[in-house]
Amino acid sequence: MNPSENQNPPQSAATPRHRLSHAFKPLAIVIGLLLVLVVVGLINRYGLTNNAPRPTVTPAPTVAFVTATRGKPESELVLPGTLQPARETQIYARASGYVSKWNVDIGAEVHEGQLLLTIDSPEVDQNLAHAEAALASARANLQIAITTLNRSKELLAKKFLSQQIVDEQEAQMQARAADVHANEADVRRYRESQAFERVTAPFAGRITYRNVEKGQLVTANSPDPNGWLYRLSATNPLRLFVNVPQSQARFIHDDMPVSLKLSEFPGKTFTATVARSAGALDPSSKTLLTEVHIPNDRHELASGSYAEAHFALKLDNPVIILPANTLIVRADGTRVAVIDQNNHIQLKPVTTGRDFGTTIEIITGLNENEKVVTNPSDSVRDGATVNPVAAKTN
Repeated sequence: MNPSENQNPPQSAATPRHRLSHAFKPLAIVIGLLLVLVVVGLINRYGLTNNAPRPTVTPAPTVAFVTATRGKPESELVLPGTLQPARETQIYARASGYVSKWNVDIGAEVHEGQLLLTIDSPEVDQNLAHAEAALASARANLQIAITTLNRSKELLAKKFLSQQIVDEQEAQMQARAADVHANEADVRRYRESQAFERVTAPFAGRITYRNVEKGQLVTANSPDPNGWLYRLSATNPLRLFVNVPQSQARFIHDDMPVSLKLSEFPGKTFTATVARSAGALDPSSKTLLTEVHIPNDRHELASGSYAEAHFALKLDNPVIILPANTLIVRADGTRVAVIDQNNHIQLKPVTTGRDFGTTIEIITGLNENEKVVTNPSDSVRDGATVNPVAAKTN
């Protein structure tokens, strides 16, 4: 038997095993990859590594701030008001009758006692004539009583009359004297009523309204509020009433100079002075009523005009001035965000004063040189850490 033929069967038996190992090698690689993926997933899900996750650090927000500073010692207080005449009145009729003539119209300058119009009142004239006649009769009766009494006294001295008759005649003489006094009073009364037929100006001024025509019936002491004849205004000087806030009231005093500005006179300033003040604050508005007098010799200013009074105040302790965009207005009050030395936020309640539009006064709640956040956002909370940056100023 050939030896080579005896060795062929073992070689043919090893060949299938070799092929089987080659067939399972790709499957083992795939299974190994799957195991690796499973292990990695478990590590990521359950944190099976020894390395702890790093905390996330949020940077502090950057905020702009301004430094709280006090205003200037010289402050200007501007208050609006309406120009009013120094004196103004409506002239009524004191005699009933018809207007026979009016002499002045609106815009006329009149002096005290000048005749404005004349009223034709026949009843007053007739009553005066009757009173004068009654007075003349009373005087005549008094003269007769005096003559009779004197003659009776002569006859009494000669014992031709009794004392009782003389006493009666003396009483009649005194009664006639009383009649004379009563009639004199009636004459004076009717003469004064007749004088009211001439309506005159009670003071010097300008006629600003005429409410009468010739032939119009006027009634003395009329209850009609529109029954007046003229409106007379004294426009030199003019008056201006303003309400000074409580915080500035103590700086207002009599004879204090005031500058007056009107829109119809651009660039021009009128000089005025404080005439008087109420001396007490209004309980409701907490303001001081102040009267300012404005000379109006040239009659440039018209009563009823809107004007602004500028008061130059010298403050001994000026208040702090902040931009208006620093305020945080909430339901619990007005606050500002202050940055402390550790760059932490402190929300401080403040009391505001006058509002100038872009800036506002801080009366209480803030100290000078404190850093105040401008345009505070919702991230600016009490105790929050911030990165402060000085705000740009124009």
